[in-house]
Amino acid sequence: MAAIPKSYKKYIAEGKAILFYSIAFAILMRVIYYLNFDLSVEVVSNGYLWKPLSLLFSNPLVSLLANSVFTAGLALLAENINTQHVFIRRRTWLPSAFLILLFSCHPSFVVISPGFISSIFFLFIIFILFASYNSEIKQIPTFKVSFMIALGSLFSPVLLAYMPIIWISLGIMRCFNFKSFLVSLLAIFIIYFPAFSFYLFSSNLEGFLAPFVSIGLSDLSNFTFLGFNIGHWIILGFSVILLSIILSDDYINRHKDKIKIRAYLSMLGLIVIFSMLFYLFFNVDIQTDLFIAITTGIALLSHFFALAERKVTVIFFYFSIIFYLAICFLPFLSL
Repeated sequence: MAAIPKSYKKYIAEGKAILFYSIAFAILMRVIYYLNFDLSVEVVSNGYLWKPLSLLFSNPLVSLLANSVFTAGLALLAENINTQHVFIRRRTWLPSAFLILLFSCHPSFVVISPGFISSIFFLFIIFILFASYNSEIKQIPTFKVSFMIALGSLFSPVLLAYMPIIWISLGIMRCFNFKSFLVSLLAIFIIYFPAFSFYLFSSNLEGFLAPFVSIGLSDLSNFTFLGFNIGHWIILGFSVILLSIILSDDYINRHKDKIKIRAYLSMLGLIVIFSMLFYLFFNVDIQTDLFIAITTGIALLSHFFALAERKVTVIFFYFSIIFYLAICFLPFLSL
């Protein structure tokens, strides 16, 4: 088995160079996108809070700058999650670097949108799920996660569809029972009862029901992948291959990680798989599904490439970077 190059370990797996390069490249791409594309948010969401919030970010420059600030904050949070829970067995900046890069690879990713806001909530949810492992008081983490899901759904209602996945994830974290289930429903009720009361006293129950009744059979039967072009299929194919390699490697090398880390990996893999399925088959707020898949997948990517032990993994990393660069410039084909 060929050893990995020292330069990879020094500058990418364990060094800060990859973070600096990521920040510089992200800034460059965001400027290029701003100068060449209309960054007005075209995503339509029936979220109660998204409608008033979207007015604050109607200016593309304001939306771009706000997105950049939040992306920096998310990068710090990703690094904090890795450090606090020792998710990766060595010091690495890859979680922050990957988050900055992947959140800057398309014009629609660099502005404030319902999907982007969902990724903020979901990264906090991952943080809570990691901390909930084998918790003695299972109801507290369950309430926190459910509360965050419900709060995030006020911006992107499709987040509520992830509740069953969250329950399974809590089970993987050994932090779920019947009482936790009831507490989870209570958290959702606490968020939605004030919203219901507001619309009731405003004599606008139609507005309260809009996020739920607006989903028609045509939306559910018109699968997202039916509208894919060749570029989408190539990206999807590469993503599936990459995910398969990562999950297989995690399974083969699971004995090297603690039981808690194995649970983290299983949970993250579950969420990524289901978010990709939602994206392909549940044609409602699909950008949210994409952001959740990316946000969760970043942790798996970082774990895989930071702990590379074979030269073939390093080669695959550089190939993935080349593929990523191609994705960044793919939108220019539509100009």
